Amino acid sequence: MDNDEYYKCLFDNAFEPILLIDGHYFIDGNNAALKILGMSSKEELRVIHPKQISPEYQPDGRSSEEKANAMINTCYKKGYHQFEWVHKRLDGKEFLVEVTLKIIKIGDRELMHTTWRELEKEKAFHASIRKKNHLLEEKNKLITEVKNILKSNDENAIFEKLNLCDEYKRVLDESSIVLKADHKGAITYVNDRFCEISGYTKEELINKNHSVVLHPDISEEFSKKVWSVISKKKTYKGIVKSLTKDKKTYYADSTIMPLLGHNGNIIEYISVRHDITQLYKKDAIIIEQFTDGLTKLPNRVKLIKDIQTSVEPKLAIFNIDRFKDINESYSLQFGDKLLKEFATKLRSFESVNLKVYRINADFFALLGCGNISLDNISEKCSSFINKIEQNILSIDGIDLELSITAGIAVGKEKILTHAEMAYLYAKRHNKSYAIFDKNLPIYKELLNNIETTKNIKTALKNDKIIAYAQKIISNKGGKEKYETLMRIRLENGNLLSPAFFLEQAKKAKLYPAISRNMIEKSLNFFKDKDHNFTINLMIEDITNEKTIDFLFKKLKETNTSKRLTIEIVETEGIEKYCEVESFISRAKELGCKIAIDDFGTGYSNFEYIINLNIDILKIDGSLIKNIHIDKNTFLTVRTIVAFARVLDVCVVAEFVHCQEVQNIIEDLNIEYSQGYLFHEPEELTPDLNLFK
Repeated sequence: MDNDEYYKCLFDNAFEPILLIDGHYFIDGNNAALKILGMSSKEELRVIHPKQISPEYQPDGRSSEEKANAMINTCYKKGYHQFEWVHKRLDGKEFLVEVTLKIIKIGDRELMHTTWRELEKEKAFHASIRKKNHLLEEKNKLITEVKNILKSNDENAIFEKLNLCDEYKRVLDESSIVLKADHKGAITYVNDRFCEISGYTKEELINKNHSVVLHPDISEEFSKKVWSVISKKKTYKGIVKSLTKDKKTYYADSTIMPLLGHNGNIIEYISVRHDITQLYKKDAIIIEQFTDGLTKLPNRVKLIKDIQTSVEPKLAIFNIDRFKDINESYSLQFGDKLLKEFATKLRSFESVNLKVYRINADFFALLGCGNISLDNISEKCSSFINKIEQNILSIDGIDLELSITAGIAVGKEKILTHAEMAYLYAKRHNKSYAIFDKNLPIYKELLNNIETTKNIKTALKNDKIIAYAQKIISNKGGKEKYETLMRIRLENGNLLSPAFFLEQAKKAKLYPAISRNMIEKSLNFFKDKDHNFTINLMIEDITNEKTIDFLFKKLKETNTSKRLTIEIVETEGIEKYCEVESFISRAKELGCKIAIDDFGTGYSNFEYIINLNIDILKIDGSLIKNIHIDKNTFLTVRTIVAFARVLDVCVVAEFVHCQEVQNIIEDLNIEYSQGYLFHEPEELTPDLNLFK
């Protein structure tokens, strides 16, 4: 055996717990350290912070993370440091140790040699000696006092001592819930407060076994534990769950101790309790706030809290594909059973540094920290997905083949958002899972959406929704009219056209506000003009009662309805036929004309156009711009024009950008042309003369 192996053997098998810290993280520990922590291997210990195997707070009130960093930094400065610390096993049990930190060098590396000395037994032993000494001193003092009183034959002194005992009893009865039982557990005394909270009379309790007031939930193991403590002449302190006569639950902070006779033998037991039901209920409410009611997993709120207190967090979120279909096919109750089973299977992947959560609905999460690397959590993620997808899941006799999509991210900052984006990317690209990267298109899309939303809000606040207009030329020699167009002026002076902000405005619920703004600006500009003009409405406008009421109110105020054409953008939403038909009828009663915009691509439902009472059909610019070079496009436009003739409606050709296109438009007898060949859109300013 060489020296390295020899020292490693000594390290691993040393009696006292020894650990090594590099920076602020454990990198090694011997068998004694693993045993006291309840760990099965060194892998569970490596690259974790001391606070991860500690309660949230230390006895001095500081958080374990704050104090651990302070203690480690002190050692790095001084080379040596010693202090008391409360650690926590994997099973949650806490233990007190004296920690000794010492800087050592191994090769070129400066590490921290850490040893623990358990203090619980030592402190308990010293406390026991102090208690016995105190009891002995009190006993001797009492004996001396009694002897002195008897020697003096002072009846008043004897009476005062007895009276003082009664006063002590009265104070106890007034302040606490008191029960006494003999060595067999039969109740020998209860005070009035005990009867008041339990609902029993003294007669109903005396000589009954003390278990009559205990809650049925209390296990036999708990009762044995209490008796094993007090039968050894020790005091038990803890929370006892009890049941009133009318079957209501209450909780008491209880101190149970044996009463000893002059010979030191147990005469009876006394239980002094304080009702903490309200406090317990508050704690239960707090726990409930962090727990998912269905699966009993920690919830989204707890996940977010744990992310903030975790060391180097890594997060994987999982979604059950087409879970909504399962609910609709088999019932919500069936779906709940599936979620509980799914949670159980995911929970099998938990470890000291890997926790499971239910975020919401059919979204779950694995949060890893410390020694869990990105590769580790990716492997866990892949392994879990394979486990689910390669095995049949049976619920109520129904076999299901599930598929899962997951997203993974690292780092505290926006880790949940990043994991959700990775999930969406995986979903869009039909992948089992994806790892977040700032180069993901979806991330750039999100940043752009955030910036666009900000620009829209700023524009609304600062009145930077700008109305533009473009001429619509009559090919039959008639009067020109104008289509109003929306723009946003940015703070740097640049303009945004609707193609760059309209969809985001809808997602951010800002579209109704900018649409009403545009309606007001357009109608106000043309109210004192004699030219016809158009405004654009989408299905979102027509189905928004507030927007439509605003439109009709402004039409009456500005007296512009007989000169207005309302262009309805032709989308799938136009199938809301009743609402669209009702709007058209109401608009036409005021004298408005109705046009269908962007017809010829995308949705384009001829049947609905036939049934709607429209006046104008605007052919989408994507067809018009290529009509002179694409035969199929030409045939499509010709068909649409023929369709319009059957309906006896006018046609407008959009995106007329060159004379060659305009010549074909005229050959097809299309009534109106619109495009840059004739006019580039201009801002509707008070001094603008559009009609020159």
